[in-house]
Amino acid sequence: MGRCSFCGRWSYRGILCPRCTSALEAWKREFPICSLCGRLMGRGVSQQLCPQCQEEKPPFRLARAVGPYRGMLKDVILDFKYKGRRSLSQPLGYLLAQVVAAEPLFGKPQVIIPVPLARQRLKERAFNQAELLAREVGRLLGLKVAEGVLLKERDTVPQAGLGRKERWINLKDTFALKRASIIEGQDVLLVDDVLTTGATVTACTIVLLQAGARSVSVATLATGIL
Repeated sequence: MGRCSFCGRWSYRGILCPRCTSALEAWKREFPICSLCGRLMGRGVSQQLCPQCQEEKPPFRLARAVGPYRGMLKDVILDFKYKGRRSLSQPLGYLLAQVVAAEPLFGKPQVIIPVPLARQRLKERAFNQAELLAREVGRLLGLKVAEGVLLKERDTVPQAGLGRKERWINLKDTFALKRASIIEGQDVLLVDDVLTTGATVTACTIVLLQAGARSVSVATLATGIL
């Protein structure tokens, strides 16, 4: 017996209690997902692609998430990022590894790349949540994690609250690659905490593909609801 990593209740089952497990998986009965970007679409939607992916397919192979950026999952992610609860990287990384292992379209990634933080943001937070998640996923799935390869060369204003166009402008010429040989010809798994419009992971993917990555797939804790 141990305590649930989310609510703290005593639990006989895994890292989450039955109540939190049920709450975390409830979205699967509510929303279909876009087969490319993995964002959640409205109830009753039968199409496989969201309007954004129908208009322009993303450069990454696919993106998948543990669940929607709302409710309990959102609260836990905010605690993880902004309240210094680094210990949450273990249960969250476990959930993320489960998503990757359960999706056959991920294939067999050869290297994990965490989405980087700018130097000033890293100094303020003292850790990069994407790196902690990537390490845990790499440990559980036996995959190499390449930290310090993808860099964020300048700080940007927070993406939250910005529209799709504003996010692209905000991220222009932000990411760069160091030691490109590590990802040349490799199938890359890009890891981050949240995907909303997809602007950040798209910008990172473009840099990785231009440097010679064979493909890029994306795994995040949470995704947006369209």
